[in-house]
Amino acid sequence: MKFSYNFLKKYIDIKLTPEKLAELLTMHSFECAVFRKTDNDSILDVDILPNRSHDALSHYGLVKEIATLTKKPLKKLKTKFREDSKIKSGDFISVSVTEKNLCPRYIAKVLTDVKIGHSPKWLKNALAEFNINSHNNIVDILNYVMLEIGQPLHAFDYDKLDGKKIIVRTARKGEKINTLDGGRYDLDEDVLVIADSKKPAAIAGIKGGLETGISEKTRTIVIESANFESGAIKRTSRTLGLNTDAAIRFSYGIDPNLTEFGMNRVCALIQEIIPGVKIASGKIDIYPKKFLLRTIKLNLDYLNKLVGENIKPEFVKITLESLGAKIKIVGKKLFFVTVPTARLDLEIEEDLIEEVFRIYGCMNLKGQMPVAAITIPKKNDVNFLINKTRDILTGVGFSEVYNYSFVGDKDISEDYKSKLIEIQNPASEDFKFLRPELTFGLLKNIKNNFRFFEKVKFFESGKVFSASASERLSLAGIYAVKESKENVAGRRFFELKGDLDVLFENLGITDCQYNSAVSKWWHPGRFAHIKYGENFLGIIGEVNPATLAVLDIPGRVAMFHLDFEKLIEIVEEEREFSPISKFPAVIRDISILVGRETKVDDVLNVIHGAGAELVKGVDLFDYYEGEELPEGRKNLAFHIIYQAERTLINEEVRHEEEKIKNALIKELNAEIR
Repeated sequence: MKFSYNFLKKYIDIKLTPEKLAELLTMHSFECAVFRKTDNDSILDVDILPNRSHDALSHYGLVKEIATLTKKPLKKLKTKFREDSKIKSGDFISVSVTEKNLCPRYIAKVLTDVKIGHSPKWLKNALAEFNINSHNNIVDILNYVMLEIGQPLHAFDYDKLDGKKIIVRTARKGEKINTLDGGRYDLDEDVLVIADSKKPAAIAGIKGGLETGISEKTRTIVIESANFESGAIKRTSRTLGLNTDAAIRFSYGIDPNLTEFGMNRVCALIQEIIPGVKIASGKIDIYPKKFLLRTIKLNLDYLNKLVGENIKPEFVKITLESLGAKIKIVGKKLFFVTVPTARLDLEIEEDLIEEVFRIYGCMNLKGQMPVAAITIPKKNDVNFLINKTRDILTGVGFSEVYNYSFVGDKDISEDYKSKLIEIQNPASEDFKFLRPELTFGLLKNIKNNFRFFEKVKFFESGKVFSASASERLSLAGIYAVKESKENVAGRRFFELKGDLDVLFENLGITDCQYNSAVSKWWHPGRFAHIKYGENFLGIIGEVNPATLAVLDIPGRVAMFHLDFEKLIEIVEEEREFSPISKFPAVIRDISILVGRETKVDDVLNVIHGAGAELVKGVDLFDYYEGEELPEGRKNLAFHIIYQAERTLINEEVRHEEEKIKNALIKELNAEIR
């Protein structure tokens, strides 16, 4: 906002140059610079932030700030005037407010024998500094007071008000208004208006109506000084595209108690400038819910702790009193501060501390070396494992994704709907529920990314939610290819299983079991429950092609879903470690033909059972199904590791091999190749 240096000097005796004043305000209050200089004045450009607009968006408001900073006394404004006891405002007009929430306070006062004419030169010049054209003495005085104290006011021609009534209400559908600036606006039920008994006379807090405006023939006026709810004015201003100085001030919020001060200031100036005017006694003041003073507790020890400086109690007291607050001291360290209603921004203890600190000045803080006990940061095991998991999965080709924690009806299957937690006020139907699984978001990721890529691997970690259980940390991954044909059946499933094995191995989890399971959602024979001992870790599977068809996703999709919290518990378990053997291991390969329905896990159990004494490890390294093989058969090849607490000889190893081969033939009808 622009401020006149000469205007400011009317209310305070300051010796600072405009440049020095701008520097002072910038250091303590608002960014400020000299905007332009004229022959007799300097115009300051002050960036009043929204949280201070209610008290500092006026010359007198800014002068209060300057008085605090310079410790100079503030000159009082003239607000006293003579009333004519023979006439009363209430005898001329009635006021009713139907929308009390939108208009917390409304004051009306009647003036008679008004002579509309030109304003004195000093008033015209003052307005001209702010590019405000002079209209007539009444309008100019109202504009001047708004610049002076920040309270917008309006004047109606009393004789043009139908029914001699003022009604503060919302507009009726189809109503229109012609405004003083020549505009014409269609109103709706959301627009607050000042109306007489027949029509809107003004758009509340924004613009007056042409039909009730004052003219050279006006002799009796009704002055309005009101307070309007900031949100309502902001919405109306935006809807109508009508942004005025009054609308800006009301949009930021104004102290309801400023309305009376504004009315008194206007009446005093009118009586001073326009001779012979009669001011009716009394006023109509609709103020149902008083805006009361607020008292905030301020602990000086807390203040000094936040600021990092021992500020003297006397300085705190003087500073807050200079802002208009009243102080009650309890003991040596406790103040009860009653803040002026004009300071709408002062609500909590920290607000008061901020005021004291900015007046004290950050440049006055003494440099101090930090004093603290330096401790070794405690390792966050959960975050460490989450980050380690990220590194492992990205190392095998996955990319991490982040999805919303909300899903819609169309994202989830019917099986989950009874377990969902519904949001009371969702942003849209697509964010109606908390997600029960991570897989729903990953499937949407696949569908979107298939437009650009033929193969994608994603993973995500995050919270999942169920109505029957508390929220839990989950980990899910997805591996998908756009091409549906496979040269090896279940290839994506087994590749994903291999990625999971890498994850488990790097996390130190061995002997995980993949138990075959059945679900309509998953491909028959390519779906398993993952267990570690008695702990259920999650699932892995290839999505049923029928399910993909419903979701309109092409290709092959394999997924896993793990209980990450259970995984973390297992990783954090204490383990016993055996020393590395001093004796070499012997590795032999074996290739077998078994039935297609035979599980690899069954083969592993037979191998370990037959060679229990010497077999230390078995790794599957080849899996093949093809037309060259007998019908219904598949080929499996394993590395078998033999080791003992001695150096093994070939005869011992051959003996164990024969035991294993015989067991495979007997128990699985295997054919050794």
